[in-house]
Amino acid sequence: MFNHFLLSTDGSELADKALPYAIEMAKKFGSRITVCSVIDLYPYIGAIEVMPVGMDQWQDEVRKQAQTALQRVHDRLRVAGLSCDTVIEEDAQAWRGLLAAAEKQGCDAIVIASHGRSGMSSAMLGSQTSRVLSHSKLPVLVVR
Repeated sequence: MFNHFLLSTDGSELADKALPYAIEMAKKFGSRITVCSVIDLYPYIGAIEVMPVGMDQWQDEVRKQAQTALQRVHDRLRVAGLSCDTVIEEDAQAWRGLLAAAEKQGCDAIVIASHGRSGMSSAMLGSQTSRVLSHSKLPVLVVR
């Protein structure tokens, strides 16, 4: 049914909650997994004025953190007996980057974690997961 999952990670404990579900489904369906981390290389321009480091150094650090997060998930998948591809997508909006990565990689489903916020807190903080759900043409498994 599902041949290729895109698993989202930002290296957080929340993102890690989706991993067991991706593992179980990949084993059940014999699916491939691509793990994706989306990075924003150009933060809000006003933030540059107060950044304690230069833009190049900041971008290198963002890439390094994404690579670390991807490697951690890659290692956990390998322990579970699965292999995976990893990809870093660059976009100011994580939801847009995830959808672009899913399309580029030929995925047919997305696995993503969510805080499960609703109401005003969701409206105030925004929800990348809800945007993935709103804009995705693929099935999306949301783990809370």
